[in-house]
Amino acid sequence: MKKVITSIVFLLFITILPSTAYASSYIMHTVKEGETLDTIAKDYKVSNNQLSKLNYGADLYVGNLIRIRPIGGERTIQVYLNERVIACDQSPYMEGGRTFVPIRFIAEAIGIDEINWDEAREEAVLIKDEVILRLPLRNNIAFINDESYELDAAINVYNGRTFVPIRFVSEVFEVDVKWDQTTSSVKLYTKDYIEVNRPDVLLSPVTSSTYSEEDLYWLSRLVHAEAEAEPFEGKLAVANCVINRKKSKDFPNTIKGVIFDRNWGVQYTPVANGRIYNNPSEDSIKAARMALEGNNNIGECMYFLNPKKSTSNWIIKNRTFYRRINNHDFYL
Repeated sequence: MKKVITSIVFLLFITILPSTAYASSYIMHTVKEGETLDTIAKDYKVSNNQLSKLNYGADLYVGNLIRIRPIGGERTIQVYLNERVIACDQSPYMEGGRTFVPIRFIAEAIGIDEINWDEAREEAVLIKDEVILRLPLRNNIAFINDESYELDAAINVYNGRTFVPIRFVSEVFEVDVKWDQTTSSVKLYTKDYIEVNRPDVLLSPVTSSTYSEEDLYWLSRLVHAEAEAEPFEGKLAVANCVINRKKSKDFPNTIKGVIFDRNWGVQYTPVANGRIYNNPSEDSIKAARMALEGNNNIGECMYFLNPKKSTSNWIIKNRTFYRRINNHDFYL
């Protein structure tokens, strides 16, 4: 499909700062109702003086995006597409643990067919194939084909550009995302990318010897989407089913690969309905972490279902029942 990029005029509602201030990427914060410089400084454990200097004494108002501190090492976050660095006219920033980049930058990088601006709703609209992503300005809610999803931080304007969370936008359009903590870089991989092993490239070790940040990110979301109303024991069991599949030769060998596996059709309903992108609860994160650290309460089970809601009998007919935890039956 021929790419169509509609001219977008975005609202500028913060002061444009000198370009010398963008030598590195920053931890940012969106001002909320009732917040003051004092409360923000206290929350981030920085001084009022530091905040004033970084923001040139700018006034605080709800929705305003302010700098908190440079990211570790005062680096500039780099973005790679299929292992090639892609240049951006504005440095990415971080808020709520998420990396934000200009919307046009990411849309063009991953091949979005259309970029539109809905003036009445004050939202950007990205379209590719049959996916329509709506991103309302100054809001932490996004819409995928009219289904709403909560973001970790609001879509906002920074130095005259509308910034969006790069992981969320990329993965909506089936682009894999990896965060490299050692280099403060975001790496994007399209579906057609084939990794080439090079003897002169050394891979950095992951932060944990048993699992990565990406493993915890996706597993906790799957646990929350599948077992939000289940007791902690049920959440832990769901997490272990995914891990057991990862260990099996019949399934992909990564947590994310298992969750998004389509070899025999969509494996998990939240992947089909989009709930996989919702933020997990503290219990879901805890259950995922405990499972990744080796706490197994479900043996070698790789399948589970809610017999009251399941529309397929394949698991019941073809797998061995192991045990029931609240609303879920688990199978080997």
